Amino acid sequence: MDYNNNYDPNIPPENRYDPRRTDNLIHNPGQNMATASMILGLVSVFTVFTVYLPLICGGTAFVLAILSKGYGKKMLATAKIGIGGAIGGVVLVLSVFTSVMALLLSGGDALVDLGRQMDQRFERQTGQQLEDFLGESYEDIMKDYAEILGN
Repeated sequence: MDYNNNYDPNIPPENRYDPRRTDNLIHNPGQNMATASMILGLVSVFTVFTVYLPLICGGTAFVLAILSKGYGKKMLATAKIGIGGAIGGVVLVLSVFTSVMALLLSGGDALVDLGRQMDQRFERQTGQQLEDFLGESYEDIMKDYAEILGN
């Protein structure tokens, strides 16, 4: 029954698979997942300050990159970019989160110093006191916050 080599006369000659031709573009079955992984990996890097979005996109990009490999021995370049972006986005989120938590838990003096620096920067940039806008200085706000934390 296969005497015709799967020849279908309805397929135009330029779309037929011919093993003798070198310009045949064979579609990799995992290419779509690898492309989605790359896009989600890059989204996880560029949305690092939204906190939750990089974790969701990074995790999904990592899973899609692994799944795009299938039974093949090599991972596609787009899947590698997706894994790199996913890891980069998650690492950036965790580093920002740990640095903010370290600042908040470091003690009252560090928070008061940060408040004083913010007051000075605001005054240098605008030429006005921050107390005029907020009703109290940022240093006083940070003192209150340090007292709440018990530092």
